[in-house]
Amino acid sequence: MTGQSIWRNLFHFSGIVIPISYLLVGKSVALGVTTSLFCLLLVTEFLRMTGRLQLEAVGNFLKEKERNRPTGSVFYMFAALLTILLFSEEVATCSLFILCVSDPLSSLAGRRLGKHPLLGKSVEGVLTFFFSSLIILTLFSIGLLFAVFAASIATLTELFTPEFLDDNLTIPIITGTALTLLGV
Repeated sequence: MTGQSIWRNLFHFSGIVIPISYLLVGKSVALGVTTSLFCLLLVTEFLRMTGRLQLEAVGNFLKEKERNRPTGSVFYMFAALLTILLFSEEVATCSLFILCVSDPLSSLAGRRLGKHPLLGKSVEGVLTFFFSSLIILTLFSIGLLFAVFAASIATLTELFTPEFLDDNLTIPIITGTALTLLGV
């Protein structure tokens, strides 16, 4: 595992600031923070992609597909904004925690422990995603049956998000929809 992937995963994990702010200070502040960060990211990404802003340090952490298109951070902030607007506090925070915790954990586990390939990922990474999602959901007092179902939906979303979409967008929206349909 490279130092680059560790730093990238730590950055991904830092997105927990949004659901934590929602829990601690409420929806309106979380919306304000998320909207401000989203607008700042849009401007920064536009300047970066048009060559008007050189971010050497950031460039070292970009995936190849992100060099000429928006980074996963933009998709995360947009998804966070939609998730906060569309879903209840519990559903939104669960969905965002799953993305910010389970996604980087599964990446780390897959890179470090992954021995069994599965659809471009590893069985070990997929299982890490599922079980960490399950833990998050049960910490929010989601009943075990609903938690298993929602963790399965989140895991399948991470596994099957097509290449033209970004899982930073699909995971919280689909997980939030599943939790809402379950009546959480």
